[in-house]
Amino acid sequence: MFNWLKNISDKVKSLNVSVENYKEETNNQTLPTIAYVNKAKKFLDESKFLQAKDILNKALLITEKDALVYKYLGICEECLGNLDAALLMYKKSSILNPQDKNIWHKLGLVQVNKKEFEEAEKSFEEANKVAPMNTDIQTGWGMALFKQKKYIEAHEKFINALKINRYNFSALLLASIVEVRIGKLDDADKKLSFLISTNPNEGCFYEYANLLFIKEDYDSAINYAKKSLLRNPNMLPAYLLLGKIYSIKFDYQNATNFFAQALDQKLDGPILFQEWADSLVRLYRFNEAKEFYKKVLEYDFNCINAQKGLALCYAQMGEIDKVQELLPVLADQNGLEEVNGVLEFHYGNFESAINFFKEALLKNEKGCYTYLNLAKCYEKLNNNTMVVDSYDKLIKFNEKFLFAYIEYAKYLISQGEYKDAQRKLRRAANIDTENNQEVLNLLFYTCYKLVKDDICEYNVKEAINIANKIEDFNYPEYKEELENKLKNM
Repeated sequence: MFNWLKNISDKVKSLNVSVENYKEETNNQTLPTIAYVNKAKKFLDESKFLQAKDILNKALLITEKDALVYKYLGICEECLGNLDAALLMYKKSSILNPQDKNIWHKLGLVQVNKKEFEEAEKSFEEANKVAPMNTDIQTGWGMALFKQKKYIEAHEKFINALKINRYNFSALLLASIVEVRIGKLDDADKKLSFLISTNPNEGCFYEYANLLFIKEDYDSAINYAKKSLLRNPNMLPAYLLLGKIYSIKFDYQNATNFFAQALDQKLDGPILFQEWADSLVRLYRFNEAKEFYKKVLEYDFNCINAQKGLALCYAQMGEIDKVQELLPVLADQNGLEEVNGVLEFHYGNFESAINFFKEALLKNEKGCYTYLNLAKCYEKLNNNTMVVDSYDKLIKFNEKFLFAYIEYAKYLISQGEYKDAQRKLRRAANIDTENNQEVLNLLFYTCYKLVKDDICEYNVKEAINIANKIEDFNYPEYKEELENKLKNM
């Protein structure tokens, strides 16, 4: 869960450090420590946490059994970021006064922040015994369950919180997140739509974008993810989602731009680099992806997902020795079908490779470049029907996949299908408008071959015009032959 969710826990706290909210705890009391507590509260109200802490420590010299002193010491420590010390103070306060629902609530939230989720669950349960109809306690309890992936139980607590207070926006947002996780997308949609209209913030915009992404409404998801970033330019999940969506749309430029923006915001880390690398793999840019997987491993050398990604990149780039170095580490891991398929292809086991690639497609139907690997296998087996089928599926998934058109055209040329190859290459030339040399060379070659069957001035001139655009020209003798034909027409 990303850091923005931590802000929700801050919002669901039923206490803050203002004097007004604590008056009832110290009114009409005559204990000598109360004067110290009241003085400390004034410092707390001014965010002078160290001064408040000093005052409260003096109160402990009078008595070490005042629950209120420990409670405020816990608040000081928490505000100073000393969660371990805050936890200790809250525990002492809860022992001295177990009927204080707020101390159990505060204790539970700190335990959530320290990832002590089972202990947090127990604390909220104690709070609920004291105050069974408290919306904040139900919300905090739900968070502790949510963090343990007990989604059904967490959802129940969030709904309870909303029954007590329908305007508990934190519970509403968390309930919608759980509903996305458990597949209740329509319920989540209603809650998030309400939040966006009544209490819009970066969190609900992002979660709605994520919901739309799951529903494959990519354009709307992009819109709401961008709104999230307008609210909070440091919203890393929104950058990751935008990069991912654009990579699925095969838009390299926009995908890269959003990942780079996250980097500019100094949000770099293994999460960013992993998603960046995964998106580059989706875009068939294995050489670039490889470098980002390496960056992930600089943070965590044992990161399995990065190691698997790196193995795939090496396999697709033909660096088989490097793949084999990684295989012992990945021996017991799932999700290596693509890697194993490429290795089997390299070893000449084409039928086995096909089986691996089919398994990969079953697990990831959007892994369109798998069809390119299948096409190569079928070509080796001289199964021309399946070669064409694989290439057609590939370009159906990604109509802007330049490399696919080039490889498809090469195959068609090898089969003497020059007219069809020419059509594929013209589409490739429309995708890459910067005079891709390989495309133009192949396009000239198909034109030259077709001119042989249909010699006319227009066809010859077209072929020569293509040749004149090519800087790194591979067929000068064919061009010369066509120029001579043109002279004799």
